[in-house]
Formats: sequence, C-alpha cells, structure tokens
Amino acid sequence: MISPTRRLSLTLLSRIESRRLHSDDALHSPAMERLDPRDRRLVTEIVYGTLRWRAPLDHVLALQSARPWAGIDPTIRTLLRMSLYQMWKMDRVPDHAICNDAVELARRGSRGGSDRLVNGILRSLGRSRPWERDDFLAGAPGWVRVSLPRWLYQRWVRRYGVAQAEEYALSLNAPPRAAFRPGDGAGEGETPPGEPSPLVPGALLATEEVPIKGGEQVQDEASQLMPHLFGPAGQRGRAWDACAAPGGKAAILGRIFERVVASDISLNRVRRMRRLAGTEGLARVGTIVADAGGPPPFSTEFEAVLADVPCSGLGTLRRNPEIKWHFKPEGFAELGQAQARILGSVARSVAAGGRLLYTTCSTEPEENERVVEQFLASHPDFQVDPPLYPRGVAAWTGPDGFVRTFPSVRRWDGFFAALMRRRG
Repeated sequence: MISPTRRLSLTLLSRIESRRLHSDDALHSPAMERLDPRDRRLVTEIVYGTLRWRAPLDHVLALQSARPWAGIDPTIRTLLRMSLYQMWKMDRVPDHAICNDAVELARRGSRGGSDRLVNGILRSLGRSRPWERDDFLAGAPGWVRVSLPRWLYQRWVRRYGVAQAEEYALSLNAPPRAAFRPGDGAGEGETPPGEPSPLVPGALLATEEVPIKGGEQVQDEASQLMPHLFGPAGQRGRAWDACAAPGGKAAILGRIFERVVASDISLNRVRRMRRLAGTEGLARVGTIVADAGGPPPFSTEFEAVLADVPCSGLGTLRRNPEIKWHFKPEGFAELGQAQARILGSVARSVAAGGRLLYTTCSTEPEENERVVEQFLASHPDFQVDPPLYPRGVAAWTGPDGFVRTFPSVRRWDGFFAALMRRRG
C-alpha cells in the first residue's frame, strides 16, 4: 500500500509545478486537513524540501539517468525529486519504503516503462549514496550547490560577490520562523504560543510548531513591520491600504489609525477579507473593490496611503521556494510598469503633509529603488521621510532612507519599504 503522505506530496508538487500555485496555497488543501498532524508535517517537509533543493536534486538525477533529464515526463521528474530528497535529507525514512512507493506511483501514473526508470535510478542511488561523500556536489556549478536558477545566482553574484551571494542563497533553504498577530476574536489558548518580537509591536514569534489550520493569523515578522513604519498607535486621520488582500497589513493599520479603508482589485479577495473581519482585526476597516492602478476611487484625501504592490515575491523564497523556479527575469519589466502605475495613481490621494508608504516583498532593484527613484523624479512634491518607528528600525534603514529586511540576517522575509511625505 502506497503511503498516503507520499501520494499527496506528489499530487501537491505536481499541482505547484503545472498550475504555478504557491506552495502555501497548495498545502492548505482539504486533503491536508484530513491528515493527522504527524502526516501533515511529513507532507509539508517533503513539499518544501523538494522545492528548496530542486537544483542539486535535478543535478544528481540527471547524472544517474540514462535518458535525457529534460525529456522525462514532468510528473516522473517530480516523483524522482521528492524521492531523492527523502533519501538525502530525511534519515528517519527507510530507503526501501521510499523506492517501493515511488515505483508503484510511477506504475500507476504513467506509461512507457517509467516504473523501471524510477526503480533503476533510486535503487542505484540507494546503493551509492553520493550525498555521504565529502566531495558531494564539489564539482557542481555554484548555482546547483546553493539551489538557485542560474540567472538568479549570476544576478546575486554580480551584486553581492560569490561568498555573500552563496551564503544568502543557502540561508533561503532553511525554514522561516513563523510569526503571528492575534486577531480581534482570539481568546485564551487560541493564539499559537510565541514570544514578543523585539522589533515589531504586537508580533509574536512562534516557539512551537506552527499548525496548518488557523493560518489566517500567520503573518511574517517583516510583513507586520511595514504598517508600523507610519508610527505608533493613536495616529490621527485616515489611512488607505490600496492593495490590501489578504488583509494582514490593513488589520494592523486599523490599530494605528482612526479610520482605515482597504481595497483590492479582486472581488473574491475583498469578500474573503470581509468574512475574516471578526477574527483578523479587520472589524474597524472598511473594504471596497478598486483598481489601485486606475483613477483614484475616492474624492477625499488620506493622511496615510500604503501601496504594498504586486511583486515577484523573491524576498519570500523561504516560505515560497517555488517562486525561484517559476519567475523569469523577463517579468521584471512588466512588474516595474505596473508598480510605477500604482504608485503614481495612489499618490494622488495623499493629503498635503500626508505620507505614502511603498512596499514590496522583493529584494530586487527593478521593483524597489528604481520604481521609487523614478516616482520621486516625476513627483517633486514628494520626498523620502525615513521612518523613526518602531524603535530599532534604524538598523534596517539605509543612508537613502529606505528600509530593507534581509532573510539571511534574520529569519524573516526580504522586504523593501520607502516612506515618503507629500510637501504641504
């Protein structure tokens, strides 16, 4: 009998690959909820581990295969990757169980003798166990060793140098530290155990394993930091979160400002924010459907506007490792245009003396510094206003006044933030 955890792992990994799903969304499937906690943990480890270490997995498997690696059926490639990951990284799982399940999954799911291919490759690797040798991957290219696509490895080497780029890339293959923010409806015992963040007000850093259920209150520490750059709770005036879904930053704004409006271009996402209003801290936040890149949907102006724009997500590779395989460098141009359009549009709703906060969960200049610099060049009535809150934010603020969080320094996502003030 095939292990249900391996069968589900293959299903989820195949969906992530073929449908370009986020791993987090795939892991919140109804099938996961039907598993007991131990099996959910196992599936989660297989899915994330296979995605994080895909480059060296492919390298080893391609060397072992008699067939050209790129010509093998995509589902079989996924099956081989996840099986090799278990053999390499999960010592508590017996090799024979991994191989037997992989062969049976290949036999049931494909044609053309794939089961024999899978059996031959995995049995051979089980005998040779190359990962136990001191020179394992020693002759592989750098991008393979740290598990990045070649283009991203080369980009980071140009920016950071080889040593720092490889240290950064390897840090992204470790799990992030989960962070939470209690919802308005959280009672005693409902909030997962955690310790207060030393930097972000109200954020809790997980001290025990994170349950998959109740994930709506999970929010990365760096993500929670962004709204707090406006200042401490008790700010007067109105705030607008222009790209609000799923609503985490809007909920925090609702604790900082008197009145908050959250908008999103997707009706379904806005409806979801409304359904979560009672538990997610959104009860004090008004929600509307609006295109942040279009004409301003309001006749009024705001003292604070947050533009958390759509981006590549390359700062979130610890929790979304599939992005490094799905995103292509050609995407920066299209994203940059959309980001500039949103920033220019929402700026029209900032009151004189008000502030505009531009944020992304990316570390790449095309989405960050270049967008803001172009905006400032064409909007002389705005200037950078380096944040003074929360205490300790200066450590993450550069000489240019921009805030950058780095996953390799702290176990959080990579974010960029530019706080600007409109002259008045």
